[in-house]
Amino acid sequence: MSEAEPSSMSTIPVAAGSDSVNGASVSDSEFAERIIRRLKPRNLQEVFDKAASTSRLGGMLITLMVAVWWLGIYSQDDNMSQGISVFFGLNFGQVAFAVMILSLLSAILTEFSRDMGKIFPSTAAGGMLILAGLYVVEPLIGSFVATGDLSTADGLWRTVRLGALWGGMSMGSNLLVNAMLLNWLIRFIDSNDYEFTGMPDASPSSEAIIDKTE
Repeated sequence: MSEAEPSSMSTIPVAAGSDSVNGASVSDSEFAERIIRRLKPRNLQEVFDKAASTSRLGGMLITLMVAVWWLGIYSQDDNMSQGISVFFGLNFGQVAFAVMILSLLSAILTEFSRDMGKIFPSTAAGGMLILAGLYVVEPLIGSFVATGDLSTADGLWRTVRLGALWGGMSMGSNLLVNAMLLNWLIRFIDSNDYEFTGMPDASPSSEAIIDKTE
């Protein structure tokens, strides 16, 4: 089923002008429907399983990136006074931390704006991604400049480490956001007394169906 096609969130129709269905707002029902269509859980048990597994993997990745920052950058013998960034004058250690924060925030804003349909968070996320990308490639580019104080090998090594932080934090953040969305879906189904019976298979024509229990 394409994004433009409606799916059967509830077997009870919504009257014109109504803003709720059996205690659940229409916006919440549509939000739950978008989560189901994107993450494609086949049943309620898989919602629980995916929430647990994505949360675990996301936490593992973010913890690993913190370890990479600590062992691969903070504890190394890098001369932090060399290769000062032209963006806000940050040294290498500060740049690495900024890349982690920018990757985390941009991933969170991107994932939430995708399901909530908000423009501003996605715009802010795009700017953060650009700045993080500039920080990542800056050491390598700076090492090719005649006035640069980094060797090509040092610039490449810094870029590799920053790129690892950027990719790992982005992936970990995406997983954690998906876990939070699935956790919200679980609470929504439980609090509104719905039974998730949709997504029987992974085919594009599958419909997400949540029925109201009697």
